[in-house]
Amino acid sequence: MARERRTRRITVTMPEEVATTLDRWRGSGRIESVSAFVAESVRARVDRTESLARIEEVFGGRPPLDMINKARAVRGLPPLSDEEADGDHVGAA
Repeated sequence: MARERRTRRITVTMPEEVATTLDRWRGSGRIESVSAFVAESVRARVDRTESLARIEEVFGGRPPLDMINKARAVRGLPPLSDEEADGDHVGAA
């Protein structure tokens, strides 16, 4: 039995250049739909934020910078400096 997918329509405001890019991608077939692309992108961000919250719960706060940079290296991202690590949206990856 297939699981029912529940959705809800919301309105999202974004910079014009981003909307134009998404329209162009949809028109060229690069993405199936703008709505699906935005939903998938938001889902990925929610998943990362929830994962970071669980990691911070285990560590009692943000993980050490060397651990964050190891996780970033696995994902092919550049290491963060001490100054960058003090930002609000660092995360492990």
